[in-house]
Parts: sequence; structure tokens; C-alpha cells
Amino acid sequence: MFKNYWKTAWRNLLRNKFFSLVNITGLTIGISAALVICMIVYYDFSFDRFEQHHEQVYRVVSDMKFPDAEFKN
Repeated sequence: MFKNYWKTAWRNLLRNKFFSLVNITGLTIGISAALVICMIVYYDFSFDRFEQHHEQVYRVVSDMKFPDAEFKN
């Protein structure tokens, strides 16, 4: 039964090449974007988990701009 589904899918891919390319490209971009978003969220929530009261720990970020340089802490 799955062999029949694979045959049908393969035939449709070969018949509609441009449409298939657009769909596969969109699926690839969507999955990649979801993975990147998950990695960013995991990174942001991974700070200071070893502390006893890690819910009360905050991270301070500062951007200092001078005429000749820019610093980020």
C-alpha cells in the first residue's frame, strides 16, 4: 500500500516540477525557521539554571555608544 503511495507521489513530483519545487522549498524554509526559533528560545532560557533561586535572577545588557566605538556588555 505504501509502495503505491510512493509511486503516485513520485509521478506527481515529476509532472509538476515547479509546483513541487515551490512546496518543498517552502517546507524547508518553514522547518528551518522553526528550528532556529526553538534554538533561540532554548538559549535565552538556559542562563543560570544552577542557582537555587534562578527565577529571581535577571540579566542586564548594556549598549554603550561613543563617537569612536560601540560596546556591548
